[in-house]
Amino acid sequence: MSNFNALVRKLKEIFQIDKPELDFGVYRILNARSAEITQYLDQDLNQKVKQLLAAQQAGNQQQQLNQLVNELRDEFGKRAFDASGNLIDKEAIDSPLGQRYLALKNSNSQADSHENQVFSHLLTFFSRYYDNGDFISQRRYKGDTYAIPYSGEEVVLHWANKDQYYTKSGENFANYRFKLSDGRSVLFKLVAADTARENRKDNDKDRRFKLIDTDFVQTLVDDEGESYEQALEQIRVVNDELVIHFEYAPVSKGTKQEDLNNQAIVTILSHQEVQTHWAELKQKQPTEKNPERTLLQKCLERYTASNTADYFIHKDLGKFLRGELDFYIKNEVLHLDDVQNANTFASIEQNLRMIQCLRAVALELVDFLASLEDFQKRLWLKKKFVVAAHYCLTLDRVPRALYAEIAANESQLNQWLSLGCIESKQVGAVKKWLLGEGVEPVKGQQDLLADDAPVQVSPFCFLMVDTALFGVDFKARLLRAVDDLDECVDGVLVHGDNFQGLSLLQERYKEQVKCIYIDPPYNTNATPILYKNEFKSSSWLSFINNRLEN
Repeated sequence: MSNFNALVRKLKEIFQIDKPELDFGVYRILNARSAEITQYLDQDLNQKVKQLLAAQQAGNQQQQLNQLVNELRDEFGKRAFDASGNLIDKEAIDSPLGQRYLALKNSNSQADSHENQVFSHLLTFFSRYYDNGDFISQRRYKGDTYAIPYSGEEVVLHWANKDQYYTKSGENFANYRFKLSDGRSVLFKLVAADTARENRKDNDKDRRFKLIDTDFVQTLVDDEGESYEQALEQIRVVNDELVIHFEYAPVSKGTKQEDLNNQAIVTILSHQEVQTHWAELKQKQPTEKNPERTLLQKCLERYTASNTADYFIHKDLGKFLRGELDFYIKNEVLHLDDVQNANTFASIEQNLRMIQCLRAVALELVDFLASLEDFQKRLWLKKKFVVAAHYCLTLDRVPRALYAEIAANESQLNQWLSLGCIESKQVGAVKKWLLGEGVEPVKGQQDLLADDAPVQVSPFCFLMVDTALFGVDFKARLLRAVDDLDECVDGVLVHGDNFQGLSLLQERYKEQVKCIYIDPPYNTNATPILYKNEFKSSSWLSFINNRLEN
């Protein structure tokens, strides 16, 4: 494979346009520009290098030709050239100077050599810093000796992912859509995910992606907060899209994802609808290791694999790559030994011309890559919407006018039971207390919130009411009854990504937090995180540094 073809393949991987079947997230943005990117890589890139080298070569070649003309005229006089500037004297033509003059005038081999050097250096540079979706600082002084960026500080702390945002690690629950050649699409839809709860590691179970069972029932919640059940088929067609339902579920210890994928593939390809109308899923997409791999297997493997990795976004990819490019050129392209040992300045100048072309093309690619990375960074840093906000209040803060609704809410009673707040034999007593049956009010004990009805002192008055278990109307009436709600809140629990959660809380709790405890996830041998390149400590440093800076 030529240097140019190898470079184009690597750049298509970096630009992620080698996955045209993907149709979600950043891939959708890339696919919108895939024609433009492909045109540049397959045609414009090669032409640009040729044009830059040709323009530089023309000036350099003319300078050398002029020098040779002067030397030929000095040695052979005016007879060497005719009035049009052609070398005509036989003695001059047969001389070493004449041969060099004619070879230089008629040869393009030097330009071809420089062209290959440019493509080779571009391939080496971008391959060095790009690794499986991320750009990682791997600055080399020479060969395999690494160099750490250092600005003269007394103490410097450096790690591989230092200049990156650690965005996620572990399971990335998302749907996965890819397109077929006829424009129709296939969707792998995740409808349920079971993860270890409350920091407990279920050591007797592994969790994997699998096709849902034929009797799968999904529990949903309507706009009023009421739950209902819905039976789901494994495979169905919705508006010319093949939807295949998956779940992330506990399986027996040692179960391999590959085996579950193979089982799913057999089930999907044997489905009558797939056999009749979706035959393209059976098309071969072979690899060296698996010559029988189908399009379905390729996409399913990519889907299940992409959910168990860690991901980074560079804070300033353009600045990083431009700095690394200059460092790379100075250390691995422009060799001082070559300058010192050069016989003529012309050879040094030729190398400088090649470096000019290399740097110009590399900077163009860097600018485009930086624009894509900056787009993802803006999405990451954008404050996320709060999907839902719920409150937990003790009953002594709840108006008695709402007690009857609480007593009638079986979900609330079940929650108290599951949390161990009450025992099953106390359910009846709690309901009676809420309804004011069989209890005598204590004089002087008034409801804490605007209601004139007296309250019976009881351990039950400190049970927590969870508004997530009630409708929107109940929640609104309850919160209206609380004066200065923000001041009354004495604890906040955020269910979400910790970086986004801290961004959300930043202004409200600025300079009020006295201690933050973050536990590194090193003791998860049962379900280890697949750190990038085994950079366990580096990934963790980026993770905690991002959050502390936030």
